[in-house]
Amino acid sequence: MSHTSARRLLTVLFTFALALPLAVVVTSASPAGAHGWITSPPSRQDHCATRKVTGCGGLEYEPQSVEAPKGSRLCSGGSRWTVLDDESKNWPVTRVSSTVTFQWRLTAAHRTSTWDYYVDGVLFKRIDQGNTQPPSTVSHTLSGLPGGRHKILAVWNIADTVNAFYNCVDVEVGSGGGQPPTPPTTPAECTSAAWSASTAYTGGSTVTHRGRAYRAAWWTQGEEPGVSASGVWRDLGAC
Repeated sequence: MSHTSARRLLTVLFTFALALPLAVVVTSASPAGAHGWITSPPSRQDHCATRKVTGCGGLEYEPQSVEAPKGSRLCSGGSRWTVLDDESKNWPVTRVSSTVTFQWRLTAAHRTSTWDYYVDGVLFKRIDQGNTQPPSTVSHTLSGLPGGRHKILAVWNIADTVNAFYNCVDVEVGSGGGQPPTPPTTPAECTSAAWSASTAYTGGSTVTHRGRAYRAAWWTQGEEPGVSASGVWRDLGAC
């Protein structure tokens, strides 16, 4: 092999070696996505995110990621988050009336075919999104819910993939025409450290800021409590 050919071969190998790590990063990062979940009434994954339920296997850090192929009637959708199907976890039950508004937070608003709501496994309401992209916050109102305790499965069906996102909400339906107001919450962590823009907070972390206590719903940094519109900080009340 001539010196010229050898130099060319070394140049090609060196270029490939430099490009390989970048390709690995791009390939590994591209499928990782954030998607969405129900925050009110709190879904099971929201209870994990706020640490009201522990032992969620990491779901507290990514409540938005309960994604699986369409057609399941499981809270996990058949995904790896099988903890959501565990009825022994003593999931908190939210008292509501026969008319309830479900609020979604979407961290990646995919084009959507339908939103399906099942009450104890039976389809109760279907909302057609018309294969369009929803906003980052979505609300759906269900009326005429039967009285008593129920598990409501909400399914967000994505238009351009085979997958859907799954949320289960445990409710106790009473009488009346509207969802009762949430009673004021007395903060339990008024001695938490002051919020800092340079600190990274995980879900469940508590801070104080401008005379109020806050709890982080998921990982955040630089989002000011009481100011950020993302909904990451839950206001626990005055300190």
